[in-house]
Amino acid sequence: MNKIKRILTILSLSIMCIACGQDKKNTDTMKIRPITQLYENAKQLDYPAMPQYYIEGYQSGCYYELYVNGIMVFKHYENLGLSNHAVPINDNILKSGLQEVTIKLFPLGEIDGENYTTIDPDDSFRLKMFSRDKQKPYKAFDYDFLQEHKVDIKTSVPYFEETITFNAEVPYTLEGWSHSQVLTDMDQDVLEQEILAFYENFATIINTQDEETWVKLMETREKEYFKAVFYNDNSNEELKARIEDFTNIFDSDFQEKFPLDKYEMIFSQDGKIVTLKSMERKGKSAFSFGIEDELGKLRSSRFLFLHKPKGSNKLEIIR
Repeated sequence: MNKIKRILTILSLSIMCIACGQDKKNTDTMKIRPITQLYENAKQLDYPAMPQYYIEGYQSGCYYELYVNGIMVFKHYENLGLSNHAVPINDNILKSGLQEVTIKLFPLGEIDGENYTTIDPDDSFRLKMFSRDKQKPYKAFDYDFLQEHKVDIKTSVPYFEETITFNAEVPYTLEGWSHSQVLTDMDQDVLEQEILAFYENFATIINTQDEETWVKLMETREKEYFKAVFYNDNSNEELKARIEDFTNIFDSDFQEKFPLDKYEMIFSQDGKIVTLKSMERKGKSAFSFGIEDELGKLRSSRFLFLHKPKGSNKLEIIR
């Protein structure tokens, strides 16, 4: 009889341990991920109007890059036209007023045995900027604001650049780089070493899948993006896609640290912001990392726009 009691006791304890383990597993599963927490506690904004600004380019015979207030927002390095590829740009609009858009055009290079080394008068580029109020029902070609610009190429050139302006009206204010230090005033050799150390640390964070530290580095950028682009609406489907894109980085079974490409330091906002642009891969960041998705193992390249906030001696990600 005592033997039966002992067996029953052992079985009971085993079941309790399994149950406790299962509860812990369920609790761990229910824990909110650090990336998701970035967007959880912000109060949803409710302005009378919530304009969302977009930019779109149409080209023939050239490649191009688009910059809003000095930050690259879109690039196209394929010899084919695009449609319906409007990019939201509110996070680069810190406050209402005049905004700068820079168009950079590049020749096609070698295609099918022919080498195209110039931008020619018969090449074309058209820019479209528009806004819609995100509170209104979507209607095609129904814009609250629309401005278009066609580039006028008068003679063949190896490179073409033009900056235009447009007026934006937004209900929010972002700090962004408003009070950032002027990096071009620093010793450039010292600054370059600081930038390289930042990139190396960032690559290690991704490679070791340190999601919490990554979130701390991205927090300022993401909170301003969340406020300006989604008006703190965490039910937005595009935000969900953004979160999934980020979490995939840390769920990937493939991690690889790629060395920085040969790079050039690109400054913007009167020297307040810097990034490293690849001199080896057209339109790419010099920084890249390994990731695996449904397409397989990939080399992902993403720009990091860095600044130093007022009163700080540390580089931080601002966009």
